[in-house]
Amino acid sequence: MSTLGAVQSGRLFHETFQNGFSATGPDAAWHTQDVAGVPGGDGVPHASALGLAVVPTGVNPRTGAPAFVSTTGQQADGGEGTRDHVKWTAMPNRTAATGLPGFDVPATGALVCTTTLAVSTYGTEDHPFGAAVTDPQADPRLACGSMITADVESASIFGFFVTNTQVYANYERLRIPGTTYAAYTYAVPVARRAPGDVDMLRITLDRARSTVTWEVNGREVLSVDRIGHPVLDRAHQLLDHAGEPEDVSPRQLITGIGMFTLLDGALDADGTGLVRIDSAPAHYVNPRSGAPWPQKFLDEQSISANRLWGQGVALNVRDVSVTAV
Repeated sequence: MSTLGAVQSGRLFHETFQNGFSATGPDAAWHTQDVAGVPGGDGVPHASALGLAVVPTGVNPRTGAPAFVSTTGQQADGGEGTRDHVKWTAMPNRTAATGLPGFDVPATGALVCTTTLAVSTYGTEDHPFGAAVTDPQADPRLACGSMITADVESASIFGFFVTNTQVYANYERLRIPGTTYAAYTYAVPVARRAPGDVDMLRITLDRARSTVTWEVNGREVLSVDRIGHPVLDRAHQLLDHAGEPEDVSPRQLITGIGMFTLLDGALDADGTGLVRIDSAPAHYVNPRSGAPWPQKFLDEQSISANRLWGQGVALNVRDVSVTAV
């Protein structure tokens, strides 16, 4: 096992799914998480010579297209609130020297996580939000595929949301109950695409410089050098949970792939979200103006039909790799 600050350079992980995809049993190479109503997640994975294909467990009865079935309501109604975001995720079963999931981040040099994938979304045009959604093919809140890079210790996420026509850089720190640090979610539009396009997505974390960079198809599209601080333009902030910014220096990262909805997020100028999916007190502040201004939602009650209406995602992953340089 590697030790912190003395990480061996070179490729630490590479998966092309040529030998299948295993997420159950003691020798499983991957971990998938349970979601509301669906053990192992709302996804059916199939490995082949082309890589890993994943579609939701359901089908839109009107169109026959892939459709999510998992959803959960607000905590006030016995639901799991923000857990509604997650439809399906898969991450390698790897443990860092800290004992936490992931790969050790070198004290000098960088950890590079790369995923090559294609995404198609379905049924987003049938959303119930009217003029509040200006482009359902691009809007990541309705349905998106994702490349995930996360530090579970600090609840920090650096990744990408991918829709039919847009790639977004995702910079995020999740709100964990009982914490007071600044928590936020950004979705910065960084590249145009077409449904089914294959994109190479890369996250590079330089721990010594406290810098994260995002690349799409070999081109750097975003960089953050104050990890743990909501430093990006508020125009691209989906969610703001307030709190005090603090410096974050991830000691490990886990990478992965996923499918999500982000219905409480805001894309418009006044910061209105689509659905208040979490009923925890003071969970949301307006992402355009910040605290103390509360965020407003088109649907304050989280009606089930406003969370699922037949939308889904098809994810095709060619490879996933992690390299220390």
